[in-house]
Amino acid sequence: MKRDRTRYAVPTKRAAYLMRKAVKAGVTIYDVTLGENKTAFSVERGGERALEAILTAERIERNRVRERTGKRILSFLKARPVFAAATVLSVMAFSFFQCFVYRTEISGNRFVNTKTIAAVLEAHKIDGFTFKGQVDVPSIRSDVSALDGVSFASVRIKGNRLLVEIKEELPSSDTEKESFEPVRARLSAVITKIVAESGTPFVKIGDKVKKGDVLIAPVYTFTEGEGLAPAKGEVYGVTTYKKEIVLPEISVQNERTGIKQAVRSLFVFGKEIGEEKAPPFSSYDLSEKVVFEALGGSVRVVERTYYERRDAVVFHDFDLELPALIEKETQNLLSSVPFYAVTTGGVTVEQKKMDNILYIVLYYTVEQRLDSLFAPE
Repeated sequence: MKRDRTRYAVPTKRAAYLMRKAVKAGVTIYDVTLGENKTAFSVERGGERALEAILTAERIERNRVRERTGKRILSFLKARPVFAAATVLSVMAFSFFQCFVYRTEISGNRFVNTKTIAAVLEAHKIDGFTFKGQVDVPSIRSDVSALDGVSFASVRIKGNRLLVEIKEELPSSDTEKESFEPVRARLSAVITKIVAESGTPFVKIGDKVKKGDVLIAPVYTFTEGEGLAPAKGEVYGVTTYKKEIVLPEISVQNERTGIKQAVRSLFVFGKEIGEEKAPPFSSYDLSEKVVFEALGGSVRVVERTYYERRDAVVFHDFDLELPALIEKETQNLLSSVPFYAVTTGGVTVEQKKMDNILYIVLYYTVEQRLDSLFAPE
């Protein structure tokens, strides 16, 4: 904080001479005002004695007034009413917003879904701009602690933030119980190999199975009868992945028209100021970007750009479009096949045209593991 100062008014025409002599004596001069036959300036209290000695030696009269820091600030604000009003409004706005919570931070969770915790906050009306007096911290802490997987929750308000920190329950250390569920087929196929470690195979090589059929039963057969046994083993088979495509001669597609419109909106603490603007088009693509940001993101101007889309009639040329379409859909088909599958041939294409519609079916046959116990990394 600045020290108190004394304001001097001296009737002299040798202002420059007096200033230089004062500075040489170690006096710091502030706020110099030059008049026709008078000079006014301020000095800090520590420099008064040296200045008084100079004025006495030079036989210069003086008038002095003790200044206080608060008075100087008040004088400054009086001389600048617009700045003063803005300052007062800023202080009032800052004080006003300090009464609200407008940000939440959730930490400590690895397995408990953040959205689950956020739902608890939403139920307590913590919507991004909430009066601190309405935030029931004990109740929020109790509800978060009651969530599955949460052993302890800490909830507190720090500034304008609501901090939620949780401790998760330790995973169960119970040993996995032995399962007596049957091994089932994960998809339809023709069986090519069976390796049963435990249990009884229900299929043989060459059998056709559907998704969900039992491959290995959890039983063990012996001379006197049957008994329970865990179903374990590996089963392989040949299966076919299929991709169907329908290409009509005439179709309606929703496409961009090339027309766009940008709209800007002001957000304060996450809340949009003013009425929400309706989209300019009935069908559109939308992109957003922040064009202005202040107060650490508390005040933002967001520009939304709308790109108009309209339905358009498209006439398809089968001969022209078909090769690129088959290539694209072939790649989509191959991407759906698991990495551990072994191909038994290339992709085959069947096509048929009916009533100005072209029907295309892609087939890709592979050999892979079928059993429900298989879980690739």
